[in-house]
Amino acid sequence: MSIVYNKTPLLRQFFPGKSPAQFFLKYECLQPSGSFKSRGIGNLIMKSAIRIQKDGKKSPQIFASSGGNAGFAAATACQRLSLPCTVVVPTATKKRMVEKIRNTGAQVIVSGAYWKEADTFLKADVMQKIDTQVVEPIYVHPFDNPDIWEGHSSMVDEMVQDLEFQRISMNKVKGIVCSVGGGGLYNGIVQGLERYGLADKIPIVGVETNGCHVFNTSLRIGQPVQFKKITSIATSLGTAVISNQTFDYARKYNTRSVVIEDKDVIDTCLKYTHQFNMVVEPACGAALHLGYNTEILERALGSKLAADDIVIIIACGGSSNTIQDLEEALDHFNKRSAPAIEVTDNFIFPEKTTATLKSA
Repeated sequence: MSIVYNKTPLLRQFFPGKSPAQFFLKYECLQPSGSFKSRGIGNLIMKSAIRIQKDGKKSPQIFASSGGNAGFAAATACQRLSLPCTVVVPTATKKRMVEKIRNTGAQVIVSGAYWKEADTFLKADVMQKIDTQVVEPIYVHPFDNPDIWEGHSSMVDEMVQDLEFQRISMNKVKGIVCSVGGGGLYNGIVQGLERYGLADKIPIVGVETNGCHVFNTSLRIGQPVQFKKITSIATSLGTAVISNQTFDYARKYNTRSVVIEDKDVIDTCLKYTHQFNMVVEPACGAALHLGYNTEILERALGSKLAADDIVIIIACGGSSNTIQDLEEALDHFNKRSAPAIEVTDNFIFPEKTTATLKSA
């Protein structure tokens, strides 16, 4: 058990309708920061700080860039470990989230219109002013770091243990559904499955919303791409790129990709909130959507689900939204006179990529 993240429950969930399968939810909303990011980011910070403190020459100080949840995870981990923390967020980050981060004792700087600009400012400006004679900076990327993936992989250990305790065979698990942003959560799940020899046996269904579907686009194009802009309401999924490791894993293990519309995700978030009395943000609602719509899940898996089949949905959490936010968003979509049109040229090929193309 880590001091920076919680062991979370894996509980059976009954969605309305005549679902053929049994669904289990991994409740990552119960993490200290309200999202799964406490695992990976907490692991990165703790491992780095221990190494620096053992050396004894400098003091660790954390510098994170984030659209919200990753920065909050960094700040809560630093609060627990009594470490100084600076988080740079873009102007798109909600004031409520900025205050949550600040209330941990972290310094919050608002700069840039979106995450990449905030990240550039952090590295090119803020971190350049560090007195490296006394401070050893720990840079915290929101998703692209092996220590982050290692932390996220711990949820697979817990899922295996919980199913064993309930005397349920892992052979019954026909799929794991998770939302995909930059790929940190996905990478962690793959690495966790690899530990048990299950990565090629249990398919992962990665879910994105239209407008930030860089994972889906990369798989369709055949190499990692970068989006010019993010247009989805699911801002926690709104990264312009995925990690190269994510692309490699997806090709190696034939990961399924599903893209759904913003309005459908908002509908699902409100439905889930009213049914189970828990507020979820769109990034989490994207995965939950497949629990309500098993025909999408079966289409992605390429097979029908039986009554004793099990599907695990990662309820990844998040602290960005209130019920009012969701209701206002739904009202906005309902007033639209025409459906959103996908911009087909909204991506570029990065100048450099280390991704290795592997056959599925």
